[in-house]
Amino acid sequence: MTRDLRERDGLHSADQNFLSNVEAHGWVVTKVFRSEGETGPEFAYSTGLFHGYQHAEIIIFGLDLDIMHKIVNNIGDAVKAGARFEPGNEYQEIFARCGCQFRVVEPANYKAYLGWAIWFYEDYDFPVLQCFWPDREGRYPWDPGCSPGVVEMQPLLFKPS
Repeated sequence: MTRDLRERDGLHSADQNFLSNVEAHGWVVTKVFRSEGETGPEFAYSTGLFHGYQHAEIIIFGLDLDIMHKIVNNIGDAVKAGARFEPGNEYQEIFARCGCQFRVVEPANYKAYLGWAIWFYEDYDFPVLQCFWPDREGRYPWDPGCSPGVVEMQPLLFKPS
């Protein structure tokens, strides 16, 4: 079930604004920053790609929040134009200087990271892909020898094989 984009009566103004933005743009990007005293990487994720385009939502970690916002929007624009991103493939057109890969996020991780999406879909019944970027040598966080800083900035929300 998904919230009705036009049913806003009685909702908090932030909720109304969220639904208005999904309706107007097709998706919303939520940027999540560390509060004082918190640890861990900042991240950004989409809500609405599955609803409007039958494509998995996107989550990305560990870069500047504004850059991650742009990356998620660029992926959304590509999806809107008909592109499909699949786990395990490397895509060269998303980042300017490197490729990226996607992995399916385990629903057990949704609650910790995807609050607005869970609220929007009124459940955990929607797919999410985590977008990963490599270290300077092209290694991803699951690859042996990947830079520890890159590994630290990108939690593995998928079930490793």
